[in-house]
Amino acid sequence: MRDRSGGGAGFQGREGMKIKVLMGGDSPERDVSLLSGQAVAQALREAGHEAEAVDIPSVGAVLTLPGLQEADLVFPALHGGQGEDGHLQSLLDVMGIPYALSGPAASALAMDKSSTKRIMRAAGIPTPDWLQINWDREQGQAGVVFGRQENRDDGDGGEEYGEGLTTEHILERAAGELGFPLVVKLNGAGSSVGVAIVTAPSAFDEGFRRVVESAESSCIDVILEKFIPGRELTSTILLGRRLPLLEIRPHAGFYDYQNKYTSGASEYLVPAPVHSPVYEQIAADALRLYDLVGCRGVARVDFRLDGGDYYCLEINTIPGMTEHSLVPKAAAAVGIGFSALLDDLCRTAGAVCRGRR
Repeated sequence: MRDRSGGGAGFQGREGMKIKVLMGGDSPERDVSLLSGQAVAQALREAGHEAEAVDIPSVGAVLTLPGLQEADLVFPALHGGQGEDGHLQSLLDVMGIPYALSGPAASALAMDKSSTKRIMRAAGIPTPDWLQINWDREQGQAGVVFGRQENRDDGDGGEEYGEGLTTEHILERAAGELGFPLVVKLNGAGSSVGVAIVTAPSAFDEGFRRVVESAESSCIDVILEKFIPGRELTSTILLGRRLPLLEIRPHAGFYDYQNKYTSGASEYLVPAPVHSPVYEQIAADALRLYDLVGCRGVARVDFRLDGGDYYCLEINTIPGMTEHSLVPKAAAAVGIGFSALLDDLCRTAGAVCRGRR
């Protein structure tokens, strides 16, 4: 019988695959990607695969990457940027190279937080009210502000277009529609890169500018989101199955980059101590979103729980795979070790890709 705890002996007798683990890239999340990539490659080797971690300078480098065509499978461990937004996945499809996890469409959709939130609203999955700002950093102004309030019943999405909108104009609208505190974050980033919690109108300009300055491009999509107090929960969907909910309790502040990747900075409770039926409702909505977005393999869905009300924030198609990461913790709670988790993902992806040929 296979050892689901991830020990190497449990994988004996199964033919290994030749797997290239792509990591690094040029996004702000490069350092986290390197940690994930090395951990994934090591776990796959323990599962009996011939796994190589490859640090690529950019997604375009896969076009000339030696040995890629000879691999049985590519495992993308690139976080953020073109490694997670569908560019890498599209290139691999065009090149005819099989890979694990979600495809181009699901990757692009999940990376676009505002578009994902529109899907949630249409599906009846609770998500905080928000505004989407298209900000020109060079001009120091917004060209487009898009918002949708929960209490609108006309379904038109509440669009507003303007020219030369300053942070003062945006603040006025945010105060009226969202209130304070609110969250300012980049529309297409992860690992809490480019996130600020603004507690009062007087701090809005500084928080907004700090977030837009963290972006790489000069034309930036920014999300202003109603802040939901309460508890931080995540739901992992593994190969279409729900894993136990996990609660994150940072010892200080919110679950930012430092709390995510500093050992001992946060406490993790799995399964999360949430009463039914709320527990079941959250888990069910996570699985629904996974299916609606069209994810494959594994995805992590993030929630906030305020009393008995929960709100879905986003879905991640390439969640972190480090010793501090949430997906391996949720899997371990049901007896799936790290190596077994990666082995399942790669063997399933390999079988799906072979079936398409």
